[in-house]
Amino acid sequence: MSLTTIILAAGKSSRMLSLKSKLLFKISGDYIINYVYKAASTIKSKKIVCVLNNSSQQLQDFIQKNKISSVEQKKPSGTADAVNAALKSLPVNKKNNVLILCGDVPFIEPATLRKIISKLDNSDMCIGTYVQENPIGYGRIIRNNKQIIGIIEEKDATEKIKKINEINTGIICINEGVLRKFIGKINNKNIQKEYYLTDIVKLLSDNKYRVSSYTIKNGLETMGINSKKDLVEIERKLLIKKAKALLNKGALIRDVLRTDIKGDLKVQTDVEIDINCIFEDKVTIGSNTTIGHNCYLNRCKIGKNVHIKPNTIIFGATIGDNCIVGPYARIRPGTVLKDSSQVGNFVEVKNSTIGSRTKINHLSYIGDAHLGTDINVGAGCITCNYDGEKKHKTIVESNSFIGSGTRLVAPVKVAKGSYIAAGSTVTKDTPGGGSLTIARSKQVSIPKWKSKATKGNK
Repeated sequence: MSLTTIILAAGKSSRMLSLKSKLLFKISGDYIINYVYKAASTIKSKKIVCVLNNSSQQLQDFIQKNKISSVEQKKPSGTADAVNAALKSLPVNKKNNVLILCGDVPFIEPATLRKIISKLDNSDMCIGTYVQENPIGYGRIIRNNKQIIGIIEEKDATEKIKKINEINTGIICINEGVLRKFIGKINNKNIQKEYYLTDIVKLLSDNKYRVSSYTIKNGLETMGINSKKDLVEIERKLLIKKAKALLNKGALIRDVLRTDIKGDLKVQTDVEIDINCIFEDKVTIGSNTTIGHNCYLNRCKIGKNVHIKPNTIIFGATIGDNCIVGPYARIRPGTVLKDSSQVGNFVEVKNSTIGSRTKINHLSYIGDAHLGTDINVGAGCITCNYDGEKKHKTIVESNSFIGSGTRLVAPVKVAKGSYIAAGSTVTKDTPGGGSLTIARSKQVSIPKWKSKATKGNK
């Protein structure tokens, strides 16, 4: 049986108190709408259609940019009207199944969706439900002898119905032929004067169609985002869940409440992560590696036996085995630290390869450079890689010594076994082979300078 997924994304996001659609807010490193779209894609929907309104040009641009099919709900009049707008854009296939998702419920799992869809083997419609301790704001599931006969929205519910704690999650799977037959029969005779998709449940029940349900166990999957408060709360729940999962797999997470895994973090055995660390995009960490407090890692690969000291930023880089990085280091995209290299405090490295056992321990900037093995770079060294128009490469070959305060003006090559005197500005290639290069301006001392400089200022 083929499957079409309709994502309802036409809400005006008024409770977000923002000019942009709530679906374009990021949560745990990705857009809200992307979570829903990825879930629908994972279950291999033949067609995925987003229903939009005309009030969010940003959302429309995002949908178009990401090549997601969409249809506009001309005049938002409820969820049934939104679904009907999608149906009008699709070819008729009465044997098809239709999965309806809410664009603001990001963490529904594909496995859960598959279970809901499978219920259509023995029914015409399946509703995803959840038992909520405090069901305020949600539609209530109405049953008769365990059989679902209707859904009553909060604003239309009596006090008796409001005591029901089984709620509608907004996730529905229904046979397309049945959906098309009854969606036009839904009216707007309710307090909000809207066409509720949930009213189709009573129509099906009254006409002897089979309505089933699947009770979702994990409340995180059912949580919708309507406000920034919701956004913060649901993200925190997710981040704690991710941290606990790693903890259960053997990683030592010092505080799951202060560890933000906003992307895909994979760790090997005996990894230790201190407090206030943030991980975004794809990050892998090898065994026996420690991450100090207040570190930020984004799209990077960390080897084995590595020590990342506190307050270090690593973005788009590869760190080899047995390296020491930080504290307060910044490792930028395109950087590779080979095994057993060291990058110390307040060192910035950008788009460079640092060879094995090479040390850059203090207050330096290395950009667009290739450093060989067994090099010692003194404090405050700079590769001057940008001439105002183009970037140029600096090459430092193995077994060289770069004295403190050296400036290497690219393009330049420091040959193997070179020694650069402290405070030098190197603009030409060095001969290497144990030679010492000194590139300093002549030191001049002017006697009685103080008296001359202050003359006339008395």
